[in-house]
Amino acid sequence: MCRTKSHMLRSILLTVVICLTSSARSNDDLQAEKLRIITHNVWYGFTKKTEPRYTDWKRWMKAQAPDVVSLQELNTYTEERLQADAESFGHPYSVLLKEDGFPTGITSRYPITDVKRIRQGFHHGLLRCRIQGIWFYVIHFHPSNFQWRIDEAALLKQDVESLPEENPKVVLAGDFNGFSPADKSQYDSDQLLVPFFKGLDRKNSRARNLNEGRIDYGGIQAIVKQGYTDLIASRGSPHLPFVGTFPGALVSEQDHGTDRRLDYIFVSPSLREKVESVAILRDYCTEMLSDHIPVTATIRLREPAARKSVFASKPKLLQETGAGEGPAWDSKLGLLTSGEGNINLLTAGGERSVWFRDAESNGLRFDKHGDLVICQSGQRRVVRRSQDGSLQVLADNYRNRKFNTPNDLAIDAKGRIYFTDPRYGDRSSIEMRDDSGREVEGVYRVDPDGSVARIITHEVDRPNGIAITTDNRFLFVADNNNNNVGGARKLWRFNLNPDGSIDAATQTLIYDWGSTRGPDGLKLDTKGRLYVAAGRNRAKLPYETSDPPNAGIYVFSPAGELLEFVPIPRDETTNCAFGSPDGKTLFVTAGGTLWSIRTTTPGQVF
Repeated sequence: MCRTKSHMLRSILLTVVICLTSSARSNDDLQAEKLRIITHNVWYGFTKKTEPRYTDWKRWMKAQAPDVVSLQELNTYTEERLQADAESFGHPYSVLLKEDGFPTGITSRYPITDVKRIRQGFHHGLLRCRIQGIWFYVIHFHPSNFQWRIDEAALLKQDVESLPEENPKVVLAGDFNGFSPADKSQYDSDQLLVPFFKGLDRKNSRARNLNEGRIDYGGIQAIVKQGYTDLIASRGSPHLPFVGTFPGALVSEQDHGTDRRLDYIFVSPSLREKVESVAILRDYCTEMLSDHIPVTATIRLREPAARKSVFASKPKLLQETGAGEGPAWDSKLGLLTSGEGNINLLTAGGERSVWFRDAESNGLRFDKHGDLVICQSGQRRVVRRSQDGSLQVLADNYRNRKFNTPNDLAIDAKGRIYFTDPRYGDRSSIEMRDDSGREVEGVYRVDPDGSVARIITHEVDRPNGIAITTDNRFLFVADNNNNNVGGARKLWRFNLNPDGSIDAATQTLIYDWGSTRGPDGLKLDTKGRLYVAAGRNRAKLPYETSDPPNAGIYVFSPAGELLEFVPIPRDETTNCAFGSPDGKTLFVTAGGTLWSIRTTTPGQVF
């Protein structure tokens, strides 16, 4: 009897061990669908200006949800500290190059294998490893000697040639401290950069920043000649201004020279066509995280499983005029839109009429009581129109300064109203300024007690559309500065605190429309997907391009992945809203026209 029980127990334990081992192996060996990479030089391991930037950096990194992070200047770090940082943003794996000088390191959501630490011949050292079948090299080349950087590139080539496979998949990510020939026109036009480096070379006889008095491109040229693609340069546009990665605003009180690009992500030819997106993450938040600006790229490793479209029909034109903005659906009234200075009504039966004449409105939203909250941009205020037709002014000033032009709004689960306040066109009447006198195009919150708070001041360039998740966790803001060449055309996400303020350290870029028309109105469905009106079909030069035509509705997953795009053939696609009795019709305003698209999921309601 005892022998039988003992045998059964051993069998059970063996089965459990086999299952656990198999499960662990399958999780480790499972190929990710894509890898999001971030590289960041964190400036002296946070030993300078430590707080709040160190705490903010960890919150920021967690909000970005990267899969692999390449890090430079981890001064004073130990393996244990790097592992603790990694775990704070969801990475169970990490490797540190060394614990002296200026270490580099790497963290990952997936296992790190084939680690090699190379110090001979490199000023800071070279860290190599393998993640998800890709060879990663964490780069930190010499900061002040162009010839040393060329030599380091040659040593890098030797190590890549020693890899065990032909045509290996390779990513080079880090602080190359060198100049790209792709940026030569920028540096040629910069009258301050060469004199700055001449001064550095005079102060330090061992420094060789310049090559016979000129900017040297040899280090980066050597990398390019090895067949690697500079991802930022490969996605560049002549319509966009130069964006560098050094120096950041954090060290603005010191003279570090003018803006330049020192941080790169390169990929080998075998990965070039797998790159989905790349960006220099330069924004109000990252400017204060380090003296360097982070760079990101996303690489697709395998094709996703087939998805069903979120749309159940093609766009249908409902009317040619009267629907410039808005829109908002009420089960009793029908659809309201802002257009031709009025708020116009389209009933479920197709009848059209003016519902609120001379409203001078833009964004519209019904609250949980069935009253309409209106951004009266023409009167620079936000009002509530009750069902009996009476108007209540909710906000017309902040600290005794008139708003710019309230544009769009959202209402959270607690009944708090959030609205954007940009200024398009003439700016002569702007009153809204910060304490330094700088113009403010902000985002504001109106609480149920009537108090008004500014929650975004300069974190975005020109806020437009706005949305809040049903659980009040996230705030999305459309940043659409289409009045200025090179202005922001980006969609941002912020963590929303319980008190209705944002956590500025969690600012996350969801999508960048580049030089075309940026995001305008946006709405969420009940599964947390985001529907964004954006793009142009015909260029409006020099401010907005349209190559190719890209006006329509962009659909993003709750994690920020672009899932689908449906074109709208009119300019400009300005806003959207869910409606109809089942909530599965997306109404779209575009250049005064109104469209409808049936969806598979109803829109978000509170």
